[in-house]
This record gives sequence, structure tokens and C-alpha cells, in this order.
Amino acid sequence: MKSLKKSITAFLSLFLLTAFVFAGNKDNKKQRIVSLGPSATEIIFAIGAQDQLVARTDLCDFPPQAKNVPSVGGFAANTISLESIISFEPTLVYLFAGMHDNFVQPLKDLGISVYVSNATCINDVKNEILEIGKLTGHEKQAAKVVKEMNEKLALAKSFYQKKDLERPTVYWEVWNSPMMSIGKNYFMNDIINYAGCKNIFEEQENAYPMVSEEAVLYAAPDFIFYSGDGMGGRKPTLKYAAPKGMYFMGDDDSFVRSSPRCADAVLKLAKLFWKGSAN
Repeated sequence: MKSLKKSITAFLSLFLLTAFVFAGNKDNKKQRIVSLGPSATEIIFAIGAQDQLVARTDLCDFPPQAKNVPSVGGFAANTISLESIISFEPTLVYLFAGMHDNFVQPLKDLGISVYVSNATCINDVKNEILEIGKLTGHEKQAAKVVKEMNEKLALAKSFYQKKDLERPTVYWEVWNSPMMSIGKNYFMNDIINYAGCKNIFEEQENAYPMVSEEAVLYAAPDFIFYSGDGMGGRKPTLKYAAPKGMYFMGDDDSFVRSSPRCADAVLKLAKLFWKGSAN
């Protein structure tokens, strides 16, 4: 009996040691990744992990090479099936909080790792890039991407940090019927702040608060920006002439994606706010 117990103990020890060594030596560069969102795909390409990307969504269109990767469907969860995701035999599914919550547990039950993106500010984006770098074995490239972002943010800040001027105010309309803007829990609010301006609805808890024309008129913003494919290129219905200008930003998705390009968006806004041109 003692001999049997010793044999079982030895076997379990060997098994646990083997499992530990296997886990410790896992080659992250052999991940098979399914990306369920445009910003996730951008991060994967930015850090040089695109060879691990086996599927993306229809909306993952940047960089242009992303379009060569097979698609699992649209960005919204109801346009993607679990079966479609699984068919690509992923080891990691990169998805988004709130949008893809229904996939998280089923994927985990199948032994597939998930990374849930939930960036509400630029620091979250930078941390996410570093974490994806670790998960894919591209730590150095990820650190370089974050360094480049920090340099752009610092340049944007240099336009105004030594100026004793009041921050310009901004109304950003993401939808016009009903009127919707940006609250403090969405990273676009951070883009405005990093550019040296103030979002007139920055105290709103919702990421996309519904607002009224009266509230905008009362705040009297210096700038008005509007974006969103749903606006079809139409100008806001708001009867207000912003003293420093009204700008359509709908064609520039760097403002709406929690990717490394959000630092480019900050720089563009800062140039526009403080230098009169985004170029």
C-alpha cells in the first residue's frame, strides 16, 4: 500500500511539474487570434502581431492589409455567431465589454482565452496595448507603440501648457436625432482633454448622453464637432454658430477607435484648437 501511495505521489508530482513547465514555456507568438472589433485589429497590427490574426470583423478596415484577413461578421454581437468564431480554431478571442458579453463564458467553457477590451480613457488604451503585447509575445513592439503615443501627446500639450489661456469649450455631436454627445466615461472625452479643451458634457456619467439644444445653447461652446456614419454627412440641426467653428469629423475614425491612433486624434485637435489648422 505504501509503495502504491508513493507511486501515485510521484506520478502527480511529475504531472504537475510537466504542466507547470508547459505553461511557463507557452509560445505566445503562436496564438491564433480572432478580433471582434476595429480597434483590436489596429492594435494587433500596430504591435506586429498580425501573423497571429486568423479572423476579424467586416468593420476592421485599418490598416488596409486587415481586409485580407477572413471575416467572422459585423461588429455587433448579433451579426456574429459563436460557431463562426470557433471555426477559426482561436486560442484567443479579443472582444469588447458590453458588446460581446454573451460570448465570454461560452468561449471560456471551450477552453478558449478571451481578452475583454473596456477602454474608457487614453491610459486604458496604452495599458491594453502593453497587455496585448505580452499575450502575443510582442512586448518590445508594444512598448514602442506606447512610447510613440506619449511623444504625440506631449507634443499636443506643448501647444498650450505654457499659455495662460482659458480652455476652449467643445460640443461634440455623435448623433442628431435624438441629440447625443460624449460623457466622461468615453475615451473621446479624454481626447478632448488631452488636446487642451473642455467637453461641455464632461460631467455626464453615460458614455453617450442624450442632450438638449437648450443645454448646448446655455453652455455656448467655442467649437462644435459632429461625427457618426448615421448622420449621413448632414450638419447638426442645432441653430447655433460656434464662434471658433463647426467641423465634420465623421470620415476620420481615429477619433472613435480606442487604438494607437487616438494619439493622432489628440494631435489633430490640439493643432486645430491652438494653431488654427489640423495639418
